[in-house]
Amino acid sequence: MTQMNYNEYHLSILEYIAYGSGFMTVLLIVVFLFFNSVIPVLLLSPFMIVYYKFIRRYLCEKRKNLLVYEFRDFINALSASLNSGYALENAVKEAHKEMLILYGRHSYMNAEADIMLKLLALNIPIEKIFADFANRCQCTDIITFSQIIIIAKRNGGDLISIIKSSSETISEKISLKNDIATTIAAKQFEQNIMFVMPIAIMTYIRCMSEGYFDPVYHTPVGIALMTACLIIYIFAVILGLKISRIKIG
Repeated sequence: MTQMNYNEYHLSILEYIAYGSGFMTVLLIVVFLFFNSVIPVLLLSPFMIVYYKFIRRYLCEKRKNLLVYEFRDFINALSASLNSGYALENAVKEAHKEMLILYGRHSYMNAEADIMLKLLALNIPIEKIFADFANRCQCTDIITFSQIIIIAKRNGGDLISIIKSSSETISEKISLKNDIATTIAAKQFEQNIMFVMPIAIMTYIRCMSEGYFDPVYHTPVGIALMTACLIIYIFAVILGLKISRIKIG
């Protein structure tokens, strides 16, 4: 059985081509507007390595967020099965059926529930299975839930109330994230417009006023000035993305 490591994201060939093409297209447009030459493209191309690293991290976090959403419904189904009188091991089987209905065969939690059932069939303790899952995903909510399961099984705690409480806590955190995302969605849209505006204005001026930027394209002072402007623009984009990125631990 293949167990996914959620801390690593490996781009497929199609993703490499798609994201690489997007990067080169944007790079060509920006460099042509700022320098009227394709030579800087050769100098800036190595930054594609950094770009791919950023994309992998972004997609990895996106996958983890989706996993947590699915995990919330998984433990809700787990709690409902425990309330119906199932033992924890049998409740996992019922929760697996629920994941199949809600998210389909190719969802992350359906795959994880399938792994859990196979490991349970090998008589591996449920707390060890959850601990391994938490270690592979490194998501705060799942790690906390795993630790709770370990403590409850070790000390004989009330699993039904513990899992119900954990489910409610995770649901509240996800609802809070959704509320924050809704609140700042308009500001993020405005931010994206501000990112595009300098490029749009420069494109408009170049198209409508031919030769307007010629004094800054082929002189040392002009090149230095445009380089400084480009650095400031890139810094502003990075800073804006960091400010709008809100994480809830």
